[in-house]
Amino acid sequence: MTTSVANQSELGFFERLKLHPTGFWFVFWGELAERCSYYGMRTILALYLTTVLAYQKEQGAAIMEFFMGACYIAPLFGGWIADRILGRYKTILYFSVPYIIGHLVLGGIQTRTGLYVALVLLAFGSGSIKPNTSTLMGQIYEEQKKTFLLTEAFSYFYAAINIGAAVSSLSLPLVRDRWGYGVALAIPAALMAVAFIFFAVGKPFYPKENVRALPKKTAEQKQDEKTTLWRLTGVFLLISLFWLVYDQSASTWVYFANDYCNLTLFPGMQITADQVQGLNPVFIVGLTPIFNALWEMWKRRRGGIEVPDTRKMMIGFYIVIGCMAMMAVAGFYGVHAKVSIWWVVIATFVITLSELCISVVGLEFAFKQALPGTKSVVTAAFLFTVFIGDFAGGFVVRLYEKILSPGAYFLFQTVVMVITAIAFAVIARRFEKGETASQVN
Repeated sequence: MTTSVANQSELGFFERLKLHPTGFWFVFWGELAERCSYYGMRTILALYLTTVLAYQKEQGAAIMEFFMGACYIAPLFGGWIADRILGRYKTILYFSVPYIIGHLVLGGIQTRTGLYVALVLLAFGSGSIKPNTSTLMGQIYEEQKKTFLLTEAFSYFYAAINIGAAVSSLSLPLVRDRWGYGVALAIPAALMAVAFIFFAVGKPFYPKENVRALPKKTAEQKQDEKTTLWRLTGVFLLISLFWLVYDQSASTWVYFANDYCNLTLFPGMQITADQVQGLNPVFIVGLTPIFNALWEMWKRRRGGIEVPDTRKMMIGFYIVIGCMAMMAVAGFYGVHAKVSIWWVVIATFVITLSELCISVVGLEFAFKQALPGTKSVVTAAFLFTVFIGDFAGGFVVRLYEKILSPGAYFLFQTVVMVITAIAFAVIARRFEKGETASQVN
């Protein structure tokens, strides 16, 4: 099917889907299964730490934060080895193996020693794969000269992540309650094996790679790379503070819901404290086409000029301030009498709005800003923001209940996000001016 770029807006939804390359769908389904595997395990991990392995809540929250951080420092290694030695496809395939083994160890050896071995394998496997799936997808579009579909492709890619996360996050707590952690933690291993198959079978539709045959980079190219990374540093550092707050939905939010919330969602219908996490990907799947339409509408109002990614992310920072203010109110009320789980549900919806502005847009932003030959590394640098946020969060969560009440703790995070939003507004404005100046020159 051949259609000019100018006529894209006239096509229907299913007609536009047909324009996407075949290779995209192997990446899509592989990513869906891989994220289903990861988020299913992560959803039940917080309560597994406190109920099975007998960690205190602040210890469990710290382990969660450090583990999630480790999953986002490994991309630096995965990005480097893909760019320099293996290429995207082989890196994804090879590092799926420790990933699968890690799941098996976590569910099969339910001791603290087994936990640490499993978490190292899981972080190493999932982290090394992560910067390469989105980069491989982008290369498919570049090779077929379909970059005009990239924004749409990244949104669908992110939807795949969240469809997988929704299915496993909502179902695995129920499996755990009925059959125990052994069975519940074995399912992610099977899901990762499915992801491995999808990634492998799609090989004929991926761009051919021979990174070792690439010519050595000149001194000028290396300097350009350093300049690009330095230019992005301010944006990336502030995004890391978003992750410090956001990823606590898997730790302190779970403990807060478990201890201070009435878990009745509707009359006669209860949910578990960790199931609330499953609502986030459901919201993302539903909101993704709405946000696509909003960005497109905003672009049309600008006379067809793309809305700067930094401006979209700025909106996300404003939204997360409101989210944490809401959690602070719930926290102050909750210490006196249990509050409705709807406080956490609505906060989950609100923080999802900010995620669609910061995370989805940021992933595409990193890909577009990267110079040729550094796509995986720059994508890994973006993912490294999650490591910084989660690593810092591993220390911050020790304030929860030990020093600060839930309300005071969430209020503290609100203040952090207000300061972050102000700083991001300043940096984003300077970044956009710099982009405009470089285009003119």
